[in-house]
Amino acid sequence: MSNDTTPDPAPRGTSLSIDASGFESVISNHYTSEQAEILRYWFFTAKENQWSLGQLQKITGVSSTSLSRIFRGIYGADVASLCEALSKAKSNYLANTDNPEFIQTSLAARLFAVCDKTRATRTVSILWGEMGIGKTTILNEYTRLNSGGKTIYLRYPAGASHSQFMYQLARACGLAPRAYNSAQLREKLYTLLGMGQRLIIVDELHQAFLTSRGDTAVRCIETLREISDLADCGMVLCGTNALSEHFFKGQHKDALAQLVDRGTMQIALPAKASKGDYKKFLTAYRLDLPSESSEPEAHSILNDIIRLSGLRKLTLHLRDGAAYARKCQQAYNWDHFTAAFNAIQSLSK
Repeated sequence: MSNDTTPDPAPRGTSLSIDASGFESVISNHYTSEQAEILRYWFFTAKENQWSLGQLQKITGVSSTSLSRIFRGIYGADVASLCEALSKAKSNYLANTDNPEFIQTSLAARLFAVCDKTRATRTVSILWGEMGIGKTTILNEYTRLNSGGKTIYLRYPAGASHSQFMYQLARACGLAPRAYNSAQLREKLYTLLGMGQRLIIVDELHQAFLTSRGDTAVRCIETLREISDLADCGMVLCGTNALSEHFFKGQHKDALAQLVDRGTMQIALPAKASKGDYKKFLTAYRLDLPSESSEPEAHSILNDIIRLSGLRKLTLHLRDGAAYARKCQQAYNWDHFTAAFNAIQSLSK
């Protein structure tokens, strides 16, 4: 949803340059826990969105000079008043940055609960399921709703070496990885992730086994185990069914067993959405379930999608039908859905 308070994307090279490790050291030594919480929110929100100080000034109404100085612990004026202004700005920002396209399915409610529980208990949860059921969409939305440094989301980089994995993890945490050697970087990660009851989400973790050498995958996952032990933070690991195969049955299962032992939740996610979830998606497009008697073609297509694919495929076809309705300048109905679907099928032949 666009709004006047959302900054434009940051040009390359202009994002907030302060390192997260130095920032955490500053707020732990200079501010109260309440002040640290609001400063942490804005600092990491800027990092996550690659905003410059000028863009952060635009959205908060606080000058970039004041933001820079308070982030560095050298703000000489009334810290309490500035933090109060930042708290009000946070309320306004959250009220104007909802995600109207996200649909709260039963799977979403379950994954949100898993993430909350994992954060609270500081354990490791492993989730796996079929492609296209909405795992990544849900985890991204959870991260958005629990942003500002509270949640670190990393999509496992396909084909990554261990050093590349560490680089991407450090960047996701707001660190400047090139500023440290490997030993220093590990120490910075452990310290940073141990603050603020953080949760790490590593998505698409099956890629570690499918696109990297086995010893590289084990090394990366052993690093996650070290982080769990030394930072004492929550960790959610998610992937397709291939993740389960490698964790519990693959040739490296004994090496991975220690990480599995760090948690109490290893969950196979449902392969199909519930009928109620499908209805929610149709309602979002102002469509009722098609009648087998009056809308037989749409009824057949919908049933085939539900039986053979999943919510991701359904969403793509719903969007395509909505675009066709807009092109016709008509209210969306099942005729537009079937026309758009058949047009795609004809192109596939």
